Amino acid sequence: MSRRIVVTALLPEPDPEPTYPEYEEIQAEARRKSHGPISQQAIQNMQEVVQRRGGDWCTAVLGRPFRGLRSTGTREGWMLILADERGLTPELPARVLEDRKRARDAQELREKRTRERFEREMRRWEAALAAAGVEMTVRENTRHAGVGGSLRHAVPKEDLVSGRSRKHLADRGLCETPGRTNPLHLSEPVNAPANCRRCLAYMEKVRTLNAPAPPTAAERKLLGLVNSGAVVTFHVRRCVTIRDTSQRSNAAWGHLGRKVDVAVRKLEKKGWVVQDQEHSATQTAGSGHRWRLTEAGIAALEG
Repeated sequence: MSRRIVVTALLPEPDPEPTYPEYEEIQAEARRKSHGPISQQAIQNMQEVVQRRGGDWCTAVLGRPFRGLRSTGTREGWMLILADERGLTPELPARVLEDRKRARDAQELREKRTRERFEREMRRWEAALAAAGVEMTVRENTRHAGVGGSLRHAVPKEDLVSGRSRKHLADRGLCETPGRTNPLHLSEPVNAPANCRRCLAYMEKVRTLNAPAPPTAAERKLLGLVNSGAVVTFHVRRCVTIRDTSQRSNAAWGHLGRKVDVAVRKLEKKGWVVQDQEHSATQTAGSGHRWRLTEAGIAALEG
């Protein structure tokens, strides 16, 4: 098995860009003082100067970014002491100011994009919540986190179902299967939108356990025919029959249309259609009892 070798490359420090005329003199004197071992007192003096003067002053004295006394050589430490003794207050190098400005601009851009992404997620979540029509909370995955942070899941407060029989358990992520052996580790509810794509996809499909299943493609087509007024109940030769008058049938009474008794009765049982009590004229000829959509049927057709 091959071994992975990791090589850490340290970038060289940028050349100093001093902004004060005493720099060369201070540097030369610091070079003379840095010969030989450094005393504990000198280290304490350097630490005291850094704490009192601050990082920006140290950066201005050295002419390059100051990253702490541990990352600074002995000569640079003596430069700080000598500049402090002379009471120098140099300006920051132009390159340092430019780098800081670029860093601020980049940070502002990241914050702006984060706000915009959060606003998009909130709008999508509010729309999904309205489409679901059930109470949900949002909880973060506390075990795993990606580049954009922890994934936030939609969590129902009661058992739900989607499609024909897909169950979604209460207090579990909407995207989880009921028999999952390693459930998600979720936080307490948070005041933020859910951003799990699978959870959001299920938001438009879930319903309570006692709600009817969504219509199949054939049922939806028949609901559309009912909505257009094409489905009528006829009384012919002491026989009651429900017909789709938008098309003819090759069987008996073909002029009345295609027979849809069984399919319409199924829709009636689900509460999606109801038959008029009064006779009305059909789209072709004659009269019968027209079928119409209930409020639940309209919702099923538009869902």
